[in-house]
Amino acid sequence: MRLKVQPWIILCDVGPIPDPFQQSDESPTPAEAVQRLGPNFSKKSYDPTPHLSYIRNLQTKQPPRTPMERFGVGYQDFLQAPLQPLTVNLESVTYEVFEKDPIKYEWYERAIAKALKDWIAKKKTTSSPDGRVVVAVVGAGRGPLVTRAIRASVEAGVDIEMWAVEKNQNAFVHLQRQNKTIWAGSVNLCQSDMRSWKGPHRVALRGPDGQDASTLHYPVDIFVSELLGSFGDNELSPECLDGVTHLLNPDHGISIPASYSAHLTPISSPRLHADVTAQSASNPAAPETPYVVMLHAFDFLSTVQPASGTASPKSSNGQNSLPSNKITKTPTPPPTFETPTPIVHTAWSFSHPNSNIPPPSRSSSVLSNAHNVRQTRLTFPCRERGVCHGLGGYFETVLYDDVELSTNPVTMDTKSEGMIVGFRSISH
Repeated sequence: MRLKVQPWIILCDVGPIPDPFQQSDESPTPAEAVQRLGPNFSKKSYDPTPHLSYIRNLQTKQPPRTPMERFGVGYQDFLQAPLQPLTVNLESVTYEVFEKDPIKYEWYERAIAKALKDWIAKKKTTSSPDGRVVVAVVGAGRGPLVTRAIRASVEAGVDIEMWAVEKNQNAFVHLQRQNKTIWAGSVNLCQSDMRSWKGPHRVALRGPDGQDASTLHYPVDIFVSELLGSFGDNELSPECLDGVTHLLNPDHGISIPASYSAHLTPISSPRLHADVTAQSASNPAAPETPYVVMLHAFDFLSTVQPASGTASPKSSNGQNSLPSNKITKTPTPPPTFETPTPIVHTAWSFSHPNSNIPPPSRSSSVLSNAHNVRQTRLTFPCRERGVCHGLGGYFETVLYDDVELSTNPVTMDTKSEGMIVGFRSISH
């Protein structure tokens, strides 16, 4: 296994560093004082425990932890059941954890701003009666995407009619407070399951006396959502968005995200395997249950180059470091080993708006979900022998145009560098 972080060093039977100038109750004789300090004693050079001082000096010189390391303290290799936001109302602390990711929401803001600019540049017609672009955040949670959409509107210089739909009554209370204190009442709030939401509406008056009122519904121009799980569609994002597709503008409607795909690679992790095996005694379905985990002590089994340690060491200039009989005065830099790149294959993908949604059946009230069924068969070459303890799952998503997010270890540095993507889906 490769070390993912610097190792910790534990010193046993080592007490605190004694202070040679600490006053004691006993008064030493002049001979004892000379023997204790010695003729060559100096405050700077005397150290009764040099090994401990050296370790503590190394500790102060350690590089600062990355945001991912600070965020994931205590969560490494800890098996968690995937969230079910469709059936369970998430707690406020769960939303707070999601909102700590600065890169994801910044990329969402870029995507929304770019979509609004393209909307005006292409002179698309809007669905709002007053000419504004209708933007709806479905599954708004505590409102981070709403805030980003408003910022994107200001950046793009495009007026929007903002709607936020959320079924969680606890989160909806927070949305009401945000709308009053931060958004200045500019957001239309709706507490409803997005699949049963009837869309934006206004009250239209009929007749000269204005007595007869009716509700006028109109389409949404841009849908924004963050329903993706650690494996893309494992939190029922396709099923939820299918329920609001009919509300999207049929001519120019935009969905953010526009598409997403799930990716797999085999991994070896004895620690996670032991945890799953221990749970099998009380839960027979544990080996067949997908988990969300921050992978730490694991290794990729399928890579594009030999495992670490078998590659030829290279110097800083890229040349192979071979032994030489010549004596050189310049020190030879330590050899470096490249981390092997895993082979990650695409399992399946989804796109929105989905034009393949079947019409509702007249004989049954249950909608068919056959168009969202996926299956795949993948082959992974493995150069080194190893035990496959499970599959690591990742996702990639296209928010809009060239704005993308990724947890795929092969592409995440180019698509969304710095994104907090520690939690991955695994299947034992």
